Amino acid sequence: MTDASAAFDRLAEARRVMESGLALLDGASVEDADVPAALGRIAAVVSEAGAYPAMREGIPAAELERFDDELEDLLRLNAVLTAAVKQDREALTQRLKATRESRRDLARQAPDVSEGSGGRCDVSG
Repeated sequence: MTDASAAFDRLAEARRVMESGLALLDGASVEDADVPAALGRIAAVVSEAGAYPAMREGIPAAELERFDDELEDLLRLNAVLTAAVKQDREALTQRLKATRESRRDLARQAPDVSEGSGGRCDVSG
């Protein structure tokens, strides 16, 4: 396998990982066990970004434009994925705030129970 084909294979794999991660985030539930694994794969792909300039050096001049186009597509996909994660994080933050406010409201509405109460209840009227 040549340096160029290995570089294109790595770009294609990075694209597949990001697309599958984006699809998973789009339809995932909170309980979905695949989400942490997908985020781990995406983090691994993103951590390889520093290798792309070195990979580019091994690309023949005739294929540089194709490499740059595929890398640009990958960067756009990363931006979309980043925006989706940010949107999910903001939605989760809003849900957490609403939950906290609901808990506070319930705590305020709960009657104060004094020490020693609850032993007997007279419902005879």
